Amino acid sequence: MVDEFEYLEPETIPEAIDLLSKFGPNAKLIAGGTDLLLDMKMGKVKPKFLISLDKISDLRFIADGGETLRIGAMTTIAEIEKSKLIKDRCPLLSEAAQVMGSVQIRNMATIGGNICNALPSADLPPALVALDATVKVVGKNCEKTMPLEEFFAGVRKTKLEQSEILKEVQVRATQGRTGTSFLKLGKTHVDLAIVNAAARITLAKSGECKEARIAIGGGVAPTLIRARESEEMLEGRMIDENLFAKAAEKACEKLSPRETSFRASPWYKAEATKAIVKRALAKAFERARAGG
Repeated sequence: MVDEFEYLEPETIPEAIDLLSKFGPNAKLIAGGTDLLLDMKMGKVKPKFLISLDKISDLRFIADGGETLRIGAMTTIAEIEKSKLIKDRCPLLSEAAQVMGSVQIRNMATIGGNICNALPSADLPPALVALDATVKVVGKNCEKTMPLEEFFAGVRKTKLEQSEILKEVQVRATQGRTGTSFLKLGKTHVDLAIVNAAARITLAKSGECKEARIAIGGGVAPTLIRARESEEMLEGRMIDENLFAKAAEKACEKLSPRETSFRASPWYKAEATKAIVKRALAKAFERARAGG
C-alpha cells in the first residue's frame, strides 16, 4: 500500500530546486522511477511530495563536447544504448547500457537515476568512472562539478544536498589507440550484477600501456572500486596475460562484500572479480591493439 502523495511537475531546473527547498526531506525527485516506485510500494520510502523531472527538457540531451561527451541526467538508458555518437565516441558506455536490465527498464531508467540511486550493483557507474566521468550538480544559486567516483558516499548515499539536482554527466571520449571493455556477471542477463567491471587501456606508439583504468561494481563494496594500484601496475609497461592476472589479484584486495548478500558469498564474489577483471583487461587490450 502506497501512502498518499502530491505529484509535482516543474518545467525548469530552478522550479525543481525551489520545490526541493520548500518541501525539504518530505520531497523526492523522480526520474524514470524504476527503483523509487518499487521502494515506495515496499514501504521503504514514504515521500509526501514527488517532484518529477520529466518535463525539464534541459536535462535530456547527448552532446559532443570535443574531447568529452555531455549527457543530460534525464537521458534514458535506451537513448544511450541507441546513440550513434556514444557508440562511435564512447563504446564502453554503449556496451554497459546494452546489458542493463530489460528493454522496458532501459526505456524508462535514466543515467541520472542510475547514478543517484547509488546502488553498488549499478551497471553504468563503473563504465563512467573508467571514462573519467565528472558530474555537474546545480543547487540554489550554485553550480559545481566533481569526479563521479567522489560523488558516492555509501550504499544508496551520494553527496547531493537536499536542494541539489544532478544536471549532467561528462565523459571522456575514446581516442587514439584506446580499447575498452565492460563485463557483467549476473544470474540472468536482466538481473542486477553479482560483479561487473569496466576497463580502459591506452597504448603508446611503442606498445607499452600509456594509461589504464579499472572500475569494479556489483556489490563488492559499499561503493564501486577504482583499482588505482592495479592501474599503476600496468602503466608504463609492456603488458601481457600474466600482468593482467596480477592486476586483477591486486584489485581484489580492496573488496569488502556483505557477508549476508543473497546473490553470492564473499568468496564467490572475490573469485568472480578476479576472472571478470582479467577478462575485461584482456579484451580492452586487444581492442587497443586493433586501434580501439
